[in-house]
Amino acid sequence: METRNDSNINTESIVKVIKPPDLLSICNALFGFTAILFVLGGVSEKAIKNALVLILVAAVVDGLDGVVARNIGCSPLGKYLDSLADMVSFGVAPAIVVYVLLKNYLPDYAYVTLAFCGAYVICGMLRLARFDAALERRTSAKEPRFEKESKIKEDFEGFPITGGAIFLASFMLVLIELQLPFYSYSILLIVLMGILCFLMTSRIRYRNIRDKRIAIAVGLVFFTLFFFYLFYLPLPFVYPAAIIVALTAVYICSPFAAHVFALSKAG
Repeated sequence: METRNDSNINTESIVKVIKPPDLLSICNALFGFTAILFVLGGVSEKAIKNALVLILVAAVVDGLDGVVARNIGCSPLGKYLDSLADMVSFGVAPAIVVYVLLKNYLPDYAYVTLAFCGAYVICGMLRLARFDAALERRTSAKEPRFEKESKIKEDFEGFPITGGAIFLASFMLVLIELQLPFYSYSILLIVLMGILCFLMTSRIRYRNIRDKRIAIAVGLVFFTLFFFYLFYLPLPFVYPAAIIVALTAVYICSPFAAHVFALSKAG
């Protein structure tokens, strides 16, 4: 059955259909696109760092997009724009940055790097497609198709693609900022991409965290990183990046820790 919002797409200008959350999704995609342009313009430490920071900026914008959508609602285009933007900023952009970076350090293993980066893009695409299909099924069964998604508070199935991009971007920033021997950590980065591919397409359930106190605390860490980077404060800059790596790693391991805790409690 066609809803009022469905008919709006066919009868109104696309400019009239777009709402504030959609504009944030567009900004999200533009940040990811700009990150790709940075690394395609030439391999340099500054270009790589700029691209990685822009991916993190896109993640913050993506979070704001969700907050605004839950409060004022989204347009019929909302969820499609959100997924497309996520694919650009958290699927394609991180994969290209990793490929360009590792190709520079591991030229003899370019095909291996390409395979893992391609797998990351595919797994991210599958993760987003499954999420959208599940969301469509739930909304059509419970609520009108384009109602606010705040009523759906189920956990994520598979690790979110946004989390994967945040982890990769912050991890690489720490490696670059600390001037660690990147060649030695290149293999580790490839392995991490493989793990993220598995987690994104798995059926492991991750908690959908909407606690405002946690969101504000994490947001402050991100904005601290952006502030230090914007004003060229290299030493303090690495601390918020390391905190983001640690927080994301804890989130990655949280289902396994919860399972172990449940087993120990039952025993």
